Amino acid sequence: MASTKEFDTIRLVWTDLNGVARGISIPASELDNAAEEGVGFANGVAELTLEPGLLDDPKYGPQHGDMMAVADLDSVTPLSWHENMAAVFTDLTTVDGKRFDLCPRSALKSVVEDVRDAGFEPFVGVETEFSLLAPDDDNGWVPFNYRCSYDMDALDQSADLMHAWSDAMNAGGYNVLGIHQESQPGQYEVNIEYDDAVTTADGVMFFRHMVKALSRNEGLKATMMPRPHSGEDANGLHYHLSLWDGDENCFAGGDDAEDLQFPAGKHPHGAGISDTARYFMGGLLEHMKALTAVCAPTVNSYKRLIPGIWAPVNIAWGPDNRSTVLRLPPELGPATRIEHRVTDSAANPYLSMAATLAAGLDGIENEIDPGEGTLSNAYEEDYENLPRTLPGALAHLENDAVLRDALGEDLVSEFVKLKRDEFDRYQNHVTDWEREEYRDEF
Repeated sequence: MASTKEFDTIRLVWTDLNGVARGISIPASELDNAAEEGVGFANGVAELTLEPGLLDDPKYGPQHGDMMAVADLDSVTPLSWHENMAAVFTDLTTVDGKRFDLCPRSALKSVVEDVRDAGFEPFVGVETEFSLLAPDDDNGWVPFNYRCSYDMDALDQSADLMHAWSDAMNAGGYNVLGIHQESQPGQYEVNIEYDDAVTTADGVMFFRHMVKALSRNEGLKATMMPRPHSGEDANGLHYHLSLWDGDENCFAGGDDAEDLQFPAGKHPHGAGISDTARYFMGGLLEHMKALTAVCAPTVNSYKRLIPGIWAPVNIAWGPDNRSTVLRLPPELGPATRIEHRVTDSAANPYLSMAATLAAGLDGIENEIDPGEGTLSNAYEEDYENLPRTLPGALAHLENDAVLRDALGEDLVSEFVKLKRDEFDRYQNHVTDWEREEYRDEF
């Protein structure tokens, strides 16, 4: 934790149901009070739509009073692009100190405690993708460059920005493992080293705030919209998940573990995965349709989850297989982990991690068998499909008792209500594609 004495200003940060960071700027001298008593906000703003606006029938209206954002002093994160300023993440409570039922961060903390009660410490690393845009007088915002995967010219073109992103993350206490140009023009991926689940979720929110601010300072725009352009790949937020007991990775297989085959090899030779890892995958696959609602939480998300752009569509797992929802990377032994590929860049990291861990824990507790992993192209095989639309995914979430219980009945109810409102607003908007497809033909 950074010392609070070196800062003049603190940004208290909390996250709404959509995953949008909100908060307030306070003098650093007020931080201790914010940690002891919290800072009050109208509790209805936790349900703001992306429009933005208020729901017609929110749980919390103008008559329902305040919620308190209580500072977590273990989360002091310096803002390298502002002198003497830090962000501090908060948990939302009621005025009398009880957990506020629409607090995503508290939902994740609760699930983490469940995982710990089962004897594990959950760790998560992330691959976060986003699109960098530049202004264009004729076309509005266009891709920052027109390069593609791992292009070295793209690294030169954005070298100063990439250094700034890395420096800001490192100053905040997060270790950036690498940055590269992704497959589409202006698309970047930043890999952040694994940490405990809450710290990693905070890191995702910090990253979004940081990369937007530093890009804006250069006259550019960074967007985590899942699919900002037609005909191009889209932005994911891949989770690399593992459960630990002290220094032991509980996903690593022992001497009697199944010797899994990988398409291009693995290391160490002969390594496999534990039953814990298999059951964890079984839980994720069992709950994947419901998980999709919180991992792919926008209308636009479902324009990413289609065949042909290296995003998952079938509910399967595979060793080093990027055509499946779950990929088992070839680094085994102490590095064993499960890559969850459904989550996209617009997901609320607290809710999506909480739901993912709850699903995996259910798999462990009920010994859910994930079946055999596939080495083939899952797009061409006969597996169940992910939901194709946001309403379809929301229906699965509503009917998933495990995830409703883990996230909280009221939180799930309001999340579903919020997202159905988003879809209804989308239904009221006619696109250029629809006009070009239908207007002259009918």
